[in-house]
Order: sequence, then structure tokens, then C-alpha cells
Amino acid sequence: MKVFDLHCDTATKCYDERAPFVQNGFEISLEQASLFEQWVQCFAIFIPDGLRGAAAYTYYKNVLAYIKEQSGLSFARRPQELRQQLQSGQGPSVLPILTVEGGAVLAGNLKNCEALARDGVRMLTLTWNGENELGYGIEEDKGLKPLGFAAVRELERLGIVVDVSHLSESGFYDVAKTATRPFVASHSCAKALCGHPRNLTDDQFGVIRDSHGLVGINYNQAFLRDSGPATIQDILCHIDHFLQLGGEHVIALGSDFDGAYMPEDLKTAAALPQLYEAMLAHGYKQSLVWDIFYNNAVHFFVRQALAHKSV
Repeated sequence: MKVFDLHCDTATKCYDERAPFVQNGFEISLEQASLFEQWVQCFAIFIPDGLRGAAAYTYYKNVLAYIKEQSGLSFARRPQELRQQLQSGQGPSVLPILTVEGGAVLAGNLKNCEALARDGVRMLTLTWNGENELGYGIEEDKGLKPLGFAAVRELERLGIVVDVSHLSESGFYDVAKTATRPFVASHSCAKALCGHPRNLTDDQFGVIRDSHGLVGINYNQAFLRDSGPATIQDILCHIDHFLQLGGEHVIALGSDFDGAYMPEDLKTAAALPQLYEAMLAHGYKQSLVWDIFYNNAVHFFVRQALAHKSV
């Protein structure tokens, strides 16, 4: 089984708790790699809303240094390098992709976009829940700031994917009218099924679909149902809904492992085979399950790299 997960907070959790990446007791640990034929994992460095300016950028660098020291993971430094790794299907059983959750990492300076690109950052969530130098998160429905519009253009120039998860609805549409390349919601679900403000309306999903972007299904219980404990069956309901909106090549996985409250039957990455089997039992064709689990995200990042090559 191959897995491509667009978002987890394991790197930050390991740093904050000074824990190892292997046998750490968290929802993701590198020892789980033996369960999968290929595991592509986006490791997000989360920038808390309490950090702004130089403090946010310094925190990012500290977490990145810890990742490299403790895990031995090596991140693709350029989009083309990642494309080659994805297309070859060879290499480490865990292929890591470096991402950042929170545009405060830029410390209000677009020159830091180039620094992130050199580090191998391949995706940036523009905000977390609150306001930062780029715009507003879900706590306040205001859009991008002037620096946010400029950041979208600069990130695209550098081949860093723009991520709209956590962004306010107004900010989402500011990205939609500014972006010239596909963008993603790395870990979000359907607002039609669960009214959490972090979820996407049908119209927002349609915008991402029409841009040939990606939506990673979040396993967080609070995003799967409005009340009561969630299960894998709730994940299938959100997939069903997005499929009804034409999402066959849009839907991916966006677990939010080590950053949210997981369903009891999907507590760790080791339970992903149960999600896979549940999707088959639900009646999805195996080709569709493969697309959601792996192919859609691979094809997206390959296309992004090929487009960046022409710039």
C-alpha cells in the first residue's frame, strides 16, 4: 500500500517535546514505514499564533535543525528533485516533504520566501487561525493584506505551493483571484457535513477543483461531525460528498496526525490499512482508492514541478 499524506504536526511535536522521530509513541513515528510500500509524508513546521516577526522565523529554523539532527530525513531542495523522486518510485520508504503551517514564518519579509525554498519547503499555509502579516485566519473574515497578495505571487515563482487551510473565507477568494497556479487545502473537510469554520464550502471546493488543486481530508473529529465521536465512516461521508462535486482527482489525505483529535478507529498512521479496506468495502473501485491514497497528490506535485521548470 502506498500513502501520500499532505499534513501532519509530528515534526513540531517532536521538537516541542524533544522526542525522537522513531519509537516516539506519537501518531506518526518512522518505525511505521515498514507498513507501507511507499510513504510520502508532508511534515509541517507549525508556527504558533503567539509568534511573530523574527521570533517566528527563528522558531522555524530551530525546528528544522532538530528534524535534520534527530530524524536523518533529507528534504528535496528543488521542485524538480521532488518530481524525480516521485516519478522514480525509488528511494527511502519514507519520502518526506517539508512544509510550513503559518505564513508568520516569513517575519513580514518576502525575501524569506527564497530562504524557505532553499531549505526545501514545498508548501506554505498562509495563516493559522489568527491574523498575521499576510492576512487573516478563520477567527476573522477579512482577506489578504498587501503582503499576502505579493506572497502568493512570490511563492508561485519559487515553486512553493500555496495552502489555504486555516485561511479566512475572504482570504480564500483573494488567493483564488490572485493565484496563477493550482493551490491546495492540505487538511480540510466539507462544511456541508460539519459546520466547523475550518471546513470548505461546496463553492470553495469547486474553486480548488477547477484550479486542478488538492483537498486533503482531515481526520480531526471536530471537522468530521458537529457532535459526538467520529469514526472512519465519517471520513467516508466527506469523501462521498466531495466525489459528488467531481472530486475524483482532487481528494487526497490530510491526516493532521499529532495535531488534532483522531477517531478511535484511526488513532495512528498504523491504522491507515483499516481506512484503505473501509474504502474498498464502501464500494470504491480500487483505482479510486489508489488515487485518493497516493496518485492524486503525486500527480499534483509532478505537474507543479513541470510547470515551475518552464518559468
